[in-house]
Amino acid sequence: MLRDFLRNSFLARVLRTDRALGFFFALFVAIQLLAQVLTAEVTPFFLYGMYSDPIHPSPTYVRMTCEADGKPVSQEDLPRYAGELFFSTLYRLEALEAAQGADLFEPFINERLGFLPGPLKGRLVRDLSFDPANKPALGAWMSRYLSRSLHRPVNSVVIAREAYRYENARPVRISTEVLLRH
Repeated sequence: MLRDFLRNSFLARVLRTDRALGFFFALFVAIQLLAQVLTAEVTPFFLYGMYSDPIHPSPTYVRMTCEADGKPVSQEDLPRYAGELFFSTLYRLEALEAAQGADLFEPFINERLGFLPGPLKGRLVRDLSFDPANKPALGAWMSRYLSRSLHRPVNSVVIAREAYRYENARPVRISTEVLLRH
């Protein structure tokens, strides 16, 4: 019975009709299985990181806000991909501020790219990591980016972190902190 099942499986039929395509499918399945064992996140199938940890409610939630020339800017105000890039950058800035400037690139590079020579790893860390001294350059980039995306000149940008907690199933703002003013 198992033998009949294996003989009539999709992979067995493909191997009988087109050996190259069958070996491609077999190799693809083997790579996916290896990636799962190594907990590497490889698409298009389930990602280990998506299902590996339980979700626990947080006592507080963070929302990033942006004002351009004193007017609030939301992700919906920007073209789709521009909004996604801009607001993901805001949340990356918030994560860096919460970690007091400790960037995640250095541990990632050391863990996943540890086989690289030291000078190359050092250069990757230096080039990819956020340097808090570059905040004015980040603010200037945000002004230019918003000017292009909103199709109007933007002279000042204020980025703030708002912290909320839920009381009686409603969000209540508990603090606001300006992270960047340009």
